[in-house]
Amino acid sequence: MSPVKFKKSNRKIDRVFLHCSASDVPAHDNVETMRKWHKDRGFDDIGYHFFISKNGVLHRGRDIEKTPAAQKGHNLRTIAICMHGLRKEKFTQLQYETLKTLCTDINAVYSNKVSFHGHTEVSNKTCPVFDYKEVLKLDKYGSLGLNNVIIVDEHDLPPLNIETVDVNDLPDLKIGTRGRAVEFLQMLLFIKEDGIFGPNTGRAVKAFKKKHDFYPSDIVQKHIWKLLIDMKSMHDG
Repeated sequence: MSPVKFKKSNRKIDRVFLHCSASDVPAHDNVETMRKWHKDRGFDDIGYHFFISKNGVLHRGRDIEKTPAAQKGHNLRTIAICMHGLRKEKFTQLQYETLKTLCTDINAVYSNKVSFHGHTEVSNKTCPVFDYKEVLKLDKYGSLGLNNVIIVDEHDLPPLNIETVDVNDLPDLKIGTRGRAVEFLQMLLFIKEDGIFGPNTGRAVKAFKKKHDFYPSDIVQKHIWKLLIDMKSMHDG
């Protein structure tokens, strides 16, 4: 797999779009062919910022500081990534690993405040043809990693006291979780503490995340725990 190093753009970015090249021809598996195709269509450069070959190598395309020409009507504030391929069974694990690494990098650089989407979400095309939501474990908002949530055993939890708790000891939470960690979450959200992560708790989490410019999924991970604890400490102080 190609090493992936992503440098934050000076442009405001809030979405990342995924594409496929609509070709499995080996001779087309390079960024220069894509660049030629796009210039032949009247573009001043390749429309995508990144291109991932079948062997997992990451190629840089359009300057990250420039708006892509990839999702008509939806290019502003976006990053565009293209995977070489047409038939979903011909995409490679190497490509997927590079894609996951790149998207994880982007997500971290933008402090989890970007969402990830397929071109198909804003067009009548089936691009990309592979199951990008499963590959990137996206939730319905396009937030990265929903299906990767790990719920730790309640027996592993230390005493949950706001003055002494270590955010690294707190588990990721989602709808359906029960127990002491959920009670602690509810206390931080100033809602009824019943230990059940149901719809009411989900709505409170979404509202909190939206208020602080995070995509409003109902998943609670380390960065949200930290912000909740910091806000509660400020309130109590």
